[in-house]
Amino acid sequence: KDEISVYFDINPHDGLLETHDVNASLKEKLKCLVFIPILSRTYCDSKSFAWEHEFKAFVDIASEDQFGLRVTLSNGNVASRLLPIHIHDLDIADIKLCEMVIGGVLRGIDFIYKSAGVNRPLMSKEDNPQENLNHTFYRDQINKVALAIKEIIEGMEGSAAYDQLKGKINLSEESQEKKKLYADNSVQKETNKPKRKNTFLKFIRLVFSKRSSTQF
Repeated sequence: KDEISVYFDINPHDGLLETHDVNASLKEKLKCLVFIPILSRTYCDSKSFAWEHEFKAFVDIASEDQFGLRVTLSNGNVASRLLPIHIHDLDIADIKLCEMVIGGVLRGIDFIYKSAGVNRPLMSKEDNPQENLNHTFYRDQINKVALAIKEIIEGMEGSAAYDQLKGKINLSEESQEKKKLYADNSVQKETNKPKRKNTFLKFIRLVFSKRSSTQF
């Protein structure tokens, strides 16, 4: 745990490069609806970068925003916007460290293959799936994650905070639309002005042309 902490972002469009300010970049990216940390034995380390600037940072940000860290679901149950994925059976000390930060029992979805003497991440294709003591299958766990995310977002959409946020967004969009309409009208007026001027100049030229031809 003390040797190295590596942040890896596979997104090729806005992934972090060696020249980027990692702290400032992550601050905005952590303003998300659901945060899904991959909990391993090395992740749960109070001295690691990911623990301090991702896990703990998201808990602090989500706890203070309009939705809160915990969301009431449509069925009346409560779920956390922090959705951990477990790829190892964590030590008791690591579990307590997580629960101290989130202020409750650590829950999540297991992607763990466990057999006699084995405790490792679950693979999409296992050589001997029947020997997994957890009786979990990769595709089933993926489905659980997708449904959990859907359930959390629907719970947020049904909250009073969402209605307030939606109202603010609608007001902002209306304001932007009015500004755009005003700008378009202003551009149209400016575009029409030279045309009227050109027409007037043509009329003056035509009059002087007729007068000149009459004199000769």
